[in-house]
Order: sequence, then structure tokens, then C-alpha cells
Amino acid sequence: MTSPNRFDLRKDGFDTYEIFDVRTGRTVSVGGKPRAKLKLDEADIYLDLLN
Repeated sequence: MTSPNRFDLRKDGFDTYEIFDVRTGRTVSVGGKPRAKLKLDEADIYLDLLN
């Protein structure tokens, strides 16, 4: 049995997304920058790398 992913996507605008930590509900920061206001394709790439 595999464990669920730690990170997921949620909408944060009309057509933008943010990556958040499912355990804390907080937006993920990479390199000191929040991963928010991302287009879906960019957010999906980050999500794959983080999970």
C-alpha cells in the first residue's frame, strides 16, 4: 500500500494554482518563494518533483 502524496494543488485564482502541504494546509515555498499564482502546467511540474 502506498502512502498518499504530501503535496497537492488547489486553485488560488481564476486560472492559477498553488502547491500546498496536505499535512499543514500551508503554501509550499521553494527557494524562499511561495509556489503560488502558477499556471497549471508549471504547477504540475513542481508537484511531480516535490512528491
